[in-house]
Amino acid sequence: MSSSVRRAPMRSALLCCLLSVLWLTPPLSAQSVSIPAPSHAEEQEQTVVRDAALTLSGALSAALGRAPGTQLPQARLSESRVLTERAGSVLSAPPALHMRYQTDRLPGRAAGVRELEAGLDLPLWRSGQRDALRREADAGRLLSDEELRIHRWRVAGDVRETLWRVLQAEAEVKLADADVELYRALEDDVSKRVRAGDAAPVERLSAEAARRERDAARYEAQVELAHSVFGWATLTGLPALPVTAREPIARTPVDDAPMGYPPVLTAQAALERARSALASVQAQGSGTPRILVGMRSEKSPDSPVTDSVGATLSIPFGGEVHRAATVSPLQLDLARAEDDLALALRMATLALHEAEHELHAREQALQLATGQKAVADREVELARRAYRLGESSLAERLLIEARAANARRAAALADIAYERAVARYNNSLGILP
Repeated sequence: MSSSVRRAPMRSALLCCLLSVLWLTPPLSAQSVSIPAPSHAEEQEQTVVRDAALTLSGALSAALGRAPGTQLPQARLSESRVLTERAGSVLSAPPALHMRYQTDRLPGRAAGVRELEAGLDLPLWRSGQRDALRREADAGRLLSDEELRIHRWRVAGDVRETLWRVLQAEAEVKLADADVELYRALEDDVSKRVRAGDAAPVERLSAEAARRERDAARYEAQVELAHSVFGWATLTGLPALPVTAREPIARTPVDDAPMGYPPVLTAQAALERARSALASVQAQGSGTPRILVGMRSEKSPDSPVTDSVGATLSIPFGGEVHRAATVSPLQLDLARAEDDLALALRMATLALHEAEHELHAREQALQLATGQKAVADREVELARRAYRLGESSLAERLLIEARAANARRAAALADIAYERAVARYNNSLGILP
């Protein structure tokens, strides 16, 4: 009995602890509702900052200072300088020093002949080899310039696309804000009619559901705006956007543009570089001619010391198989460069046609969207008046409001799409900001 009496307080204490835990712990459903979503306050408060002193050209300069892709052109330019310096050298390769000593004065034999010979081996240039090397250096310099040019062109395209992505996301947020305000006003109108007894309470829920849909759409637009602004800052290193982003349309005829398309120019320069590299190796012929200039000193017991000066000229010849093995990799590079140029010309024709077609299509779409917005604005104004007077239902009002919101959004985005098409068209012609 005494042991059971002692265990009774312990059981009571455990029961009290268990009840307190159960009392303080909310139900599973309440826990799932109260779990906070990932906090991204900056996405809901993201605003686009503009700098009046910043231009699109300045943004491009900032992006170029951060963009990778300049190491290869710089290395190719250094290679061209090295080839130019080599072509200006007197010798075609480093000279070599030759020495030879010969004697028959073996151990145990005091007398004998001794010969000492020293010479300088000088590599010579073949006819036309230095000129071919200079042409190769010039072609490499031209290719380096074109690679830097296409690098700037690609960065300019990224800057334009990222800028208009931010502007489109900003427009989406503004449109979403306007829709939320309009649907809040609609919700207030419905609440007034419900309180006046002119509408059923279920209509208030319908209006609230429609407004919440706009809240969700606004949040998605804010998320996209935050991502696009971060992409702009990563690309350019700038916290602000230019005040003016619209560009005038370039007037270059598209029929003459493929040959001026930056990838085509780069492919042409690469083809010329491959040709000049092949010609430079072919100018080497069978090998490097050499002239050996030296002195020889000979001494024997029967004659005094004899000194002489001599020159030896060696000219490689033949060896077609060996030359072909050296030239074959360069011929492959030349064939690859020819194919790349043909492909670049085809892609240029397609890209320029697409840019011109998109510009025309976006212009027509803008005109259509502007007309549709004007009709929708008049329609929604009449629908709001009719609903307040009780001449139309909530379903009709919601339908017309949604149609008007879509028309406003289509008109605003059509204007942005047109300006983006102008930027793409200018960029396709190789025109930088």
